[in-house]
Amino acid sequence: MKISIAIALCMICIAPGIAQQNATRSASASRADKPVIRVSTQFVVLDALVRNKRTGNSIAGLDAKDFLLTEDGVPQSISYFTHDQLPLSVVLLFDLTETVQPVLKPLAEGARAILGHLKTQDEVSVMVFSSHTEMLQDFTTDRALATHAIEVASERKSNEGTFIHEDVYEAIDQGMKSTIRDSRRVLVWLTDGTANFENSLTQKTIGKEAPAHLHNREEATSKLLHSGIVVAALIDKSAKTDAMVAALDISPLSFIAGARLGDINRYADMTGGPILNTNKKEVGTRLAELIDLRERYTLGYKPLTARPSGTYCKLHLAVSGAAYKEHPDQLKGGGVLVRMRQGYYR
Repeated sequence: MKISIAIALCMICIAPGIAQQNATRSASASRADKPVIRVSTQFVVLDALVRNKRTGNSIAGLDAKDFLLTEDGVPQSISYFTHDQLPLSVVLLFDLTETVQPVLKPLAEGARAILGHLKTQDEVSVMVFSSHTEMLQDFTTDRALATHAIEVASERKSNEGTFIHEDVYEAIDQGMKSTIRDSRRVLVWLTDGTANFENSLTQKTIGKEAPAHLHNREEATSKLLHSGIVVAALIDKSAKTDAMVAALDISPLSFIAGARLGDINRYADMTGGPILNTNKKEVGTRLAELIDLRERYTLGYKPLTARPSGTYCKLHLAVSGAAYKEHPDQLKGGGVLVRMRQGYYR
């Protein structure tokens, strides 16, 4: 995330116009930008990760009958269930903005370490982001190519800000290019978790390389929920991050330029992906935990209630009370955390 002196000088006189511009942005993307993956009106397939709340460890050994699934509050019958270790299509996205520069190399070291945890059939793509994204390596199973791209990313920097909604929108396009049929596709964001607001002022000052049209949160959210892609994040805050957040927290004009926290967390929550906070001493270990995405349960069901095409359906998945009695060894101690996408579009 970045904020420039020019922004501070211009904020007072331009703020009202920016607020009006943001309020009138389009809230929906074109239908051509909304690929529907693994979801139809007849059958829905979802992934879920079950973890011990205290230890964070994945919980295996559960069956379909151990889960309670609802769609818009209506209980659903799970007719397809597996715990197979499906192949992964991973997009690694490196934040190049100013506050991340002090921790970029440790993040790159962790990214290289994660390659050793992948299976032969898993594929990796490497991108960098600031006010826009740039692909350094398309999907490949060649670890040498991926390693080289990670090294290139670790040497890059940007004077741009972080336009996270545009970045997510663009990254989804890359995730959809995965070459492995029925793989679990995941965007892994290596960042400090901060972002700037996308508006005409920031675009002119810290978004000069951004596209002319910036996609907003609603557009990025819609595209993400239509894609079936999981968002995960490894967050490492530098001293620059803390200083910037503290400075902007006391500024009455911080709502214009940043520093926003939590955007990438919200995208991860929507898709049920993990959010890991770390520091440079443990980045390799924490990054390896993202491979738990392979340990997800896959559930399928036929919706019991008809809905018009384009309707958003809210989902909820929980472990049943009976499961705690039937699987005391797996479920004891610390409670259970179930992460799954929060909903989907018919």
